[in-house]
Amino acid sequence: MKKPYHFVEVTDFVECELPDGSKVRLPVVMGIFKHADTEMLHDLLKKPAAAKKYTIESLRVAPWPVLREFPRSWLTEHLDQADIRPSRKAAVLFMLEPQHAGQLSKLPV
Repeated sequence: MKKPYHFVEVTDFVECELPDGSKVRLPVVMGIFKHADTEMLHDLLKKPAAAKKYTIESLRVAPWPVLREFPRSWLTEHLDQADIRPSRKAAVLFMLEPQHAGQLSKLPV
């Protein structure tokens, strides 16, 4: 018997106000923060420090259909802090901004 596979999906969005007064709209996805349920995520992601940590963890583990729901400039801003494999970093960078494809040869292998 086949088991159904449930793909990771965005369930909602939360707006976080940053210290500089700007706002960022983040997708709510179960599984990025392992032990937080949807309600907890809504509260957590309103805090700038948690929003940053959530974004960095998303860059590490989330599939592209989830990452594309984040603001591209927000992901690009946190890409270096994510400490991800060079191949994943190159792929994420390429998907975020294809004009950066020329920088791929500068990434360590």
